[in-house]
Amino acid sequence: MIEQLVAPRLPATPASPGRPVWVSLPAPEAPLFQGHGVLVTSEHVVARGKRLLLADVTRVESVRHSPRMAPVLATLALAVSVGLPLLSALSVSSSAAIEGRYEAALGVTALVIFASIARLVLAEDSYQVLAHTKAGAWRVHTGRESRDSTELATLLDEAATRARGRH
Repeated sequence: MIEQLVAPRLPATPASPGRPVWVSLPAPEAPLFQGHGVLVTSEHVVARGKRLLLADVTRVESVRHSPRMAPVLATLALAVSVGLPLLSALSVSSSAAIEGRYEAALGVTALVIFASIARLVLAEDSYQVLAHTKAGAWRVHTGRESRDSTELATLLDEAATRARGRH
């Protein structure tokens, strides 16, 4: 939040009526980090539409979440070990009624196999920065880069330690 600072009139400084006197006052909160939707100042952290006092933060951590791959692997194994042999058995069948179903089953099996492989190849870990307070944990940032999350967690922890020392 940007607050307008009113410059006080200084008695020792002659002020002309046409020119205002500008005095630079120190900002009450120095910004330490701004990026990825997070603003960390010397007193607060602002993220996800919420503002939290750094003095209330007891602990900061960076957590890695890996996607669950067991269902994808089970689907792939089932499609390869059951679906392909079943299709092979159906392909030698000479029934005309099975021919249309065989082609549909072949397309579905191929789609399941390739979709499972694509999910395995494109799986990525996600990283979260959590700020713990007495009221509970608050998710500050979620991203795909471990370096960004680790740097933000370190900066936030140092700022919280300094803020607790001031209060």
